[in-house]
Amino acid sequence: MARNGQRGRRRNEDSEKEGCCAATLDTLTHPCCCGGAWSQAAALWLTLLRPSLTAGHGADPAAPPPRGRLAAAMYRFVRHYRVAVSPTRPPCCPYTPSCSTYAVQALHHHGALRGGRLILARLLRCRPGPARHRAHQDPVPPGRH
Repeated sequence: MARNGQRGRRRNEDSEKEGCCAATLDTLTHPCCCGGAWSQAAALWLTLLRPSLTAGHGADPAAPPPRGRLAAAMYRFVRHYRVAVSPTRPPCCPYTPSCSTYAVQALHHHGALRGGRLILARLLRCRPGPARHRAHQDPVPPGRH
């Protein structure tokens, strides 16, 4: 049991040495997205549970709103995050384009189902290590038309 705790601690120490969270003690409470996929998922759930009725539900400069109902609802949640939550956090996404820009573009080009799957996969790999393997570039795959 102590061995598993040591592995988790070592993994946290390695992740703290990389990226913008290098000087923080606890990456899950630091207002930086480098805490990993779990902290990003928590931020997304907070955004979904507390959407503002007035915060930026207009068109995003990264891509226009998608046509489908479900994709449009997901787009509004991401747009809310980009307007209300993201400006309060330091920029630290290791990829170009950022994860929220990727989400807007994926929903526009692929719709709710495939776009949602692409967004989830992107959030799970949004860490400095995988970003280096991709040369920090991760564009949305072209749509199937």
